[in-house]
Amino acid sequence: MVLSLLFLFTSFFQQNDWVLYHQDKKVEIYYTSRVCNDKVYDFSFEYYFIKIKNKTDRTVIINFFKGLRSDEENKIAFVLKPLEIKTGSCKYNPIDLKIFKSENSPDSRRKIRKFNLNKIEVIEVN
Repeated sequence: MVLSLLFLFTSFFQQNDWVLYHQDKKVEIYYTSRVCNDKVYDFSFEYYFIKIKNKTDRTVIINFFKGLRSDEENKIAFVLKPLEIKTGSCKYNPIDLKIFKSENSPDSRRKIRKFNLNKIEVIEVN
């Protein structure tokens, strides 16, 4: 019983630990950190997940680069419908709203990368 309550309590706070990274009149961008486990290949990595909210009643195109480098490999571009929210996860998604943070294994050195996005651009579509 106590373990069940502890799990629910922890899960509740994990869902609400998003940090506001960027906001303007059109969008809000948040991030949080989560561990993704792959039982088939036996690896565990920690990622920053990105959550982007369209605050307007118009469709917008958003693009940015993940990390500090502005190269095609790190470029993200997609459409958000009015008031739509897109969120990164461990599951595969062509719009990859996650950034590698660190390896999460006992023998890793836990080199942690900082969260960063650059060249954030939001364009309203008529």
